[in-house]
Amino acid sequence: MSLVNQKAIQWIQGRAEEVFAQVDDSLFMMAEKAHQQDEQDQLFHAIRVIRVEQSNLIDGLCDGIEERFHNPRNDASGDDVSPDLSTSLKSLSLLNNDDLEQQVAIRSMVANIRRDYAEAIAALSLRLDTLLSSKIYDENLPLGPAAICNAFVDVLNDIDVCLRARMTVLKKFELHLVNRLGELYEACNTLLIEQGVLPTIEDPLRHRSRPSAPATAGPGNQAGEIPLSSAAAPVGAATEVSPMGAPSGAAGMPPGSYHTLAGDPGAGGTFPAAAIPAGSAGAGSASGYSGTPGLLPAGAGAPAMATPTLLQHLGQFQSSLPAQASAAGQLINVTELLQQRLVESKQSASLHELDSEVIRLVDMLFSFMLEDRNLAEPIKVQLIRLQLPMLKLAVSDKAFFSKSGHPARRLLNELADAAIGWQPGENYLNDPLYREVCTIVEEVLSRYDRDDRVFRQLLESFREFSLRERRRAEVMERRTIDEAQGTARVEAAKARVAAVYDTLTADRKLPKIVHEWLNRVWSSVLFRACLKEGTDSGVWRQHVLTARDLIWSVVAPMPESSVKMQRLLPGLKKRLEDGAQSLSMSAGDRQRLMGGLEVLYRERQTLGERVESERERRTRERLVQELRREADSVLAIPVEEDAVAEDDAMLGVAAPAAQTEVLDEALELPADQKALPDVEEIQQVVTDAAVTEPADLKPLPSDDNHWQQTYHLKDSWFLLRHSEKLPVRCRLAAIIRELDQFMFVNRQGAKVAVYSRLQLAHALRDEALLPLEQGPLFERALEYVVGSCGESKIPIRV
Repeated sequence: MSLVNQKAIQWIQGRAEEVFAQVDDSLFMMAEKAHQQDEQDQLFHAIRVIRVEQSNLIDGLCDGIEERFHNPRNDASGDDVSPDLSTSLKSLSLLNNDDLEQQVAIRSMVANIRRDYAEAIAALSLRLDTLLSSKIYDENLPLGPAAICNAFVDVLNDIDVCLRARMTVLKKFELHLVNRLGELYEACNTLLIEQGVLPTIEDPLRHRSRPSAPATAGPGNQAGEIPLSSAAAPVGAATEVSPMGAPSGAAGMPPGSYHTLAGDPGAGGTFPAAAIPAGSAGAGSASGYSGTPGLLPAGAGAPAMATPTLLQHLGQFQSSLPAQASAAGQLINVTELLQQRLVESKQSASLHELDSEVIRLVDMLFSFMLEDRNLAEPIKVQLIRLQLPMLKLAVSDKAFFSKSGHPARRLLNELADAAIGWQPGENYLNDPLYREVCTIVEEVLSRYDRDDRVFRQLLESFREFSLRERRRAEVMERRTIDEAQGTARVEAAKARVAAVYDTLTADRKLPKIVHEWLNRVWSSVLFRACLKEGTDSGVWRQHVLTARDLIWSVVAPMPESSVKMQRLLPGLKKRLEDGAQSLSMSAGDRQRLMGGLEVLYRERQTLGERVESERERRTRERLVQELRREADSVLAIPVEEDAVAEDDAMLGVAAPAAQTEVLDEALELPADQKALPDVEEIQQVVTDAAVTEPADLKPLPSDDNHWQQTYHLKDSWFLLRHSEKLPVRCRLAAIIRELDQFMFVNRQGAKVAVYSRLQLAHALRDEALLPLEQGPLFERALEYVVGSCGESKIPIRV
């Protein structure tokens, strides 16, 4: 039973990966053709969500199928397609339109599979019924179409995408998985028959007349392996890989033969002597030389191998390479292969000095490529397979290394450049770029002999593919950058508005109505001005001045500021009214807010008048007292308290004690006090608030090398290393100046990381971010060769 479960999960997982690969392409094409912005945004949102959740969706589907093996349930209950379509549609009438459309699609899939594979489903149900503890029939079959479709719908409902995207996913699910369930049923029935589970259910005549079942377990076909169709198999992925990393059975080579290539002369898969043409060891090889057979050094007396003969050997090596590259990505030791072939044919030869130099240069070139950290291992493994074609080119044309525009060099550079940011995922064999690189390599190995036009054709084809991929990535990257910049602008605007308010309201107690104006109205006015016009605009400065004037109008000392208030208030009220109208506030709210300010200003005006009146009263009182003192100095006349009170009443200077105390507090504010900072000081605070640095990082001097690098890294590729994760290749795609942030994206244009300038400098210092090498791969390899071997008899132009 576990074999059936394992094989079913393996098959479903493979088909589900194909489904989502096709969904991504379809949704992107639909988004490009969308005419309305909302529709395009919904589709791009769906692409991002499905990419992020793809592994969870596939795992959830497989978990749902496996759970049904342990606890079978009737997924078709209530969902069977009624013979009367109108009755079926009536049963769905209570659903909303989106659910209705999805349910109809699922029902259609289930009905078609039950109709087309009724016999296979029935046979599988009977066989599983003998293995499982629960009663198994067509409706609760764990691998039935209803079970698989409902398990997929369950996980699909967990993601939030638009109906059009959801129906596209279901369409691809039907095309690439549901319509191929016959393969799964055939494979599972065959496996159970091989295991002796009810082998005679089917009619013997029909069993003999149908095509033979898949081969049983054997070399290259392990027990329980469900064969993949050729359309679904990735390039080079259909060959079983041996534990040594070499494909078994490829080109007649046993496991391990490609790993050594020239290891044991007697090992199977080596080039037999019978395949060597007569006299192919080299010009004059039959001239009577009878020394030790094999490839000998120049000057040892063996005849030099003619260049056409060497090219013939290299072509036979190339045609005998396995269809799949070694997982280790090892270089081919051409000298050992020639040695082995000559020993088997009992012939002797040496290499021309220039041919030997070319072999050494090509070996050094590809050794450099193996060590290049710009490329992921699977891509390097494929590019290393071009060693023999490149060697054939260089042997036939000794000026190859000086031709910077040669199509073979440009093709290799284009492949490496397109793959610099490629990251192998769990299903990288189905990745479009990886498959395209594999296809190009296979085309070169199978088609190139002496005519380099194949490189031109493949270069043009790959450029078209790369252009499509770049356009797709650029669209996603542009949207990612726009989203990040929009978020950054919003955060920067919020920080700048908060800085204005902190500066204006620091240590000041303001009336409730003023706080409401600032928090409800003017914060939004300033926020919109910051986003649309920027903090250097006149509109922003005018709005900041309005906020400052509003606060000044309620904290300025009275009556010293009465004259200025009379000049300020009409214009201030007009600006506040315009700001409230720009936010589309209701007339009632505007009237209430303005009315609250009017009451406040009347109270302050009354307070100012009372203070002025009290000052005049006290002035008169002091004058009366001085007159009395002068009179007393002339003639001491007793003065009754009642008379003093009467005099005071006549002068109108009496005031309650509590009122005098309040007015004394008002008088404590000096008239020349600078109530608020000016606009220029506020602007400086706003500028400083736009840049925030992490407090836990040590500042770096301006002449620090890593700090200086941060100003020259735009569009550069990096290897981002995490302590607990695999390294990620990413590119510095945007510098968000509002927050001084550096945003890195992957090859698909999705955001990978965001750093401040200081964080970026420290990441470069700590090598958490390693810059990848700039420049074409072939030219960088040539620079390495020139630096390693010095002078060469072969012309080289980097």
